[in-house]
Amino acid sequence: MKTRLIRIATLIIIAFSTFASALPQTNYNQPRVFSFDRLTRRTFPQFYGREIYQQLMSEGFYPIGWSRDGKFAYYSEPVDEACGCYFAELVIQDLRTDKELWKFKNDPESRTNAKGEVMDDDMRRLWQRNRKLFSAKLREHGIIPLARFALLGKSFSVGGKTYTATVTAKKLKDDEYDVELVRSMKMELASPSLGEKSLFSTEYKGDDKYAAPMDVAVAGAFKSPYENRVAIVMLQVYRGWEGPPHTVTYQIIGADLLSGFRK
Repeated sequence: MKTRLIRIATLIIIAFSTFASALPQTNYNQPRVFSFDRLTRRTFPQFYGREIYQQLMSEGFYPIGWSRDGKFAYYSEPVDEACGCYFAELVIQDLRTDKELWKFKNDPESRTNAKGEVMDDDMRRLWQRNRKLFSAKLREHGIIPLARFALLGKSFSVGGKTYTATVTAKKLKDDEYDVELVRSMKMELASPSLGEKSLFSTEYKGDDKYAAPMDVAVAGAFKSPYENRVAIVMLQVYRGWEGPPHTVTYQIIGADLLSGFRK
């Protein structure tokens, strides 16, 4: 009888441990940076030169984790060009619709000293101040953090099928700044066995054309460990505040690897 009770208790402990490990953790640790710097330099060599201003300044990107139902969470640090401020965002995105379900945006000017000066800040301080908020929102959306992320290429294979993500852009010369700007672009995903499908498209018209990127490219894709779904990363080069150095931002676009294709 005693042996039987011990066995039952052991099974209960194992079952509870398994269930608990499958749930998002209570408090989320600060994520690790994922650098696109080398890839960016290879992709956009025309923006680099010998002068110090002939380079690209990229925002920081920190992937956090996935939910089991198509959500992806990440933290980013937009480039500070002139403010001397720390900019940061945390986004939880539904990759089935590409809708941002929740977004935190740091406002540096909301924290000033007695002289009215913006206080020093960084990711460690910001994460500590907002750990409870971040953890609550990530837990609410079922985000399970990953310790490491591997970036697949623009062409990749999953489940015996191959895929290629492409972005095509039409550009026009902007006479005011003497640079080319994207006027329209579209992203597609193709597979020899499944066909093709459109993932994203946009046009820059009217006043929006002044906020258009100078160039775009596919960096690669992060694969969900729970679904046949990827988060495709698109690099976007924007004109600097006063010209070069220009800046790089990232746009995340979701793709289901099994449905929506047409031959």
